[in-house]
Amino acid sequence: MRTTTLWAALATAVLALPVSAHAAVDEPAHPRATAGVKPRSDAWEARVVALTNQRRAAHGRKPLKAASCPDSYAEPWTKHLATKRVLVHQDLTPMLSCPHTSYAGENIAYGYETPRALVSAWMHSPGHRANILSRHFHRIGVSGWRATDGTTYATQDFVG
Repeated sequence: MRTTTLWAALATAVLALPVSAHAAVDEPAHPRATAGVKPRSDAWEARVVALTNQRRAAHGRKPLKAASCPDSYAEPWTKHLATKRVLVHQDLTPMLSCPHTSYAGENIAYGYETPRALVSAWMHSPGHRANILSRHFHRIGVSGWRATDGTTYATQDFVG
């Protein structure tokens, strides 16, 4: 874990494995607030995707497509992070079951309230920046949840 301020932190992970077979992943129902944690809005999450794609375009990369499979991993994991108030990566291996996927990566963070601050922080960290700009990734899932203390936890899950 890398701490960037007293109350904001980031973490990144990447998994790249050849995959010979791809299994479909069932899409979970839209998560609901439980135990006081609440999801950020769909508009908040869409803004994170848009800002991420702006950064990719500025570096000559194709845009990432918001997709249900990586989102099905981002949503429950971010809810878990906000509920437990921890910053740890999930096992990326199950993401390789997303259709047409040989690579998976993840950026996580807490303490960044706006999509602009979040994406900016990720872009100023070498590992996170590498995930955002990777030519291996084509699809993305984004999730944001507020913990009971109001802190936002966020996840970007990348597949390609």
